[in-house]
Amino acid sequence: MLVRSQQMKPDTKAVTKAVSDPAVKPTPGDLQIVQKLIKSELYQRFRAAYGDLTGLPLALRSKDYWQPPLHGEMQERLICSYMARNPNACSCCLETQLKLMELAEDQGQAIKCPMGMIDIAVPIHVSGRCIAFLHTGQMLPQQPSRTLFRNAAKKLEEWNLDITPLEMEESYQSAEVYTSQRQKALIELITQFAERLSDQANAIMIRKKSAEPLLIKKARTYIESNITEPIRLEDLAKHLNVSPFYLCRQFQKHVKVRFTEYITRLRVERAKQLLLNQNNRISEVAFEAGFQSIPHFNRSFKRVAGVTPTQWRVQ
Repeated sequence: MLVRSQQMKPDTKAVTKAVSDPAVKPTPGDLQIVQKLIKSELYQRFRAAYGDLTGLPLALRSKDYWQPPLHGEMQERLICSYMARNPNACSCCLETQLKLMELAEDQGQAIKCPMGMIDIAVPIHVSGRCIAFLHTGQMLPQQPSRTLFRNAAKKLEEWNLDITPLEMEESYQSAEVYTSQRQKALIELITQFAERLSDQANAIMIRKKSAEPLLIKKARTYIESNITEPIRLEDLAKHLNVSPFYLCRQFQKHVKVRFTEYITRLRVERAKQLLLNQNNRISEVAFEAGFQSIPHFNRSFKRVAGVTPTQWRVQ
């Protein structure tokens, strides 16, 4: 059973736990890019076609979106709609969403929620950074069983959810069934579209960079030209004939990340390209990307990419 598209927000108390998590928040510039992607004809046409083809909801949400991502979307399940408006049930949904986003930072992933349904998230990247996710889901991995109904009914009773047993069963019975193989195919399909959105997002970013102050443009050029060498803020400031303090403030103001973090992300992106060549050893990749030690490379790569260099190469 589906519900009509409607914009309803869950109780603010339901998101307290998720919001308090120390997640990295996207910058205002990232949020503007996501909003432009959402309004783009490319996304709107794919979203409509995807719903018609699969019978599933699809939503593009920024990285810090702390509400059930598919709430209010076309093809939303009735039971999920009710849960999104209940504080306790909503908190359960948000915990699942948080786990899914942690898993999907680098590539699309699927996860089963406590209600037995599958949710999928695929990342959107800009300059190697994940700024948003394409969300889909509210599907079942197999035909619903009586055991699933009993377990769901027990949870709904605990949450005091205002939905009848008949409505609950109808919602499950009408849910699309996607086996693990079909889920992988779905992730591949959405990933292909996510790459197009990433290209569009990077184009937006490039247009934004053209409006950057000359000082920041020169700083970026210097960093990119010397990425394989040790780069100190003091040396760059001297090269640009400004104070390190002023450069640090201006860099963070316009680039939206710390100076050292920007360099690390660039080096990780360079390392990813080098890892595509199977003949390059991990140690060679580390030093060619500008890292001064293997442990530092491994720690930085996993923090930024979410996986180790070896795991990334296998994926």
